[in-house]
Amino acid sequence: MAFAELVENIANRAGLKIIKRNPGMVTCQMGFGDGRSQQVFLHPAGDLANHPVVNISTLVRELPSSPMPSDVADGLLRANQDFKMGAFGILNEGGKRFLVFAHNMILDRLEPDEMALVIAVLAKTGDEWEAKLGGSDRF
Repeated sequence: MAFAELVENIANRAGLKIIKRNPGMVTCQMGFGDGRSQQVFLHPAGDLANHPVVNISTLVRELPSSPMPSDVADGLLRANQDFKMGAFGILNEGGKRFLVFAHNMILDRLEPDEMALVIAVLAKTGDEWEAKLGGSDRF
């Protein structure tokens, strides 16, 4: 089964509404009671012991092209230690750099309730940090 179909099957059983962007990219839009929302991306991240791995991520903020100041990078790495799930990373896409919040999971072992929980946690955490870092509700 192709990646997008496998994700769609699990998402349907979890009651999640997803959009298949292409065979290797699925998105899920999460809305919050305060009117904010956050888009979550699911895409293949290779395999582990012959099991497909899915990267679940959300954009937090666009970064300048220059390197991040060391105190900011240090603060984000320290914040990573406190997260129960997910971690900050940097994504280079289309000539731009983005701060992302992401988590990898083994896809063919992923239960629907786990998928729903991971997507919700990543979306909420990403949105909270987007607001905390002074960003409007862009992502």
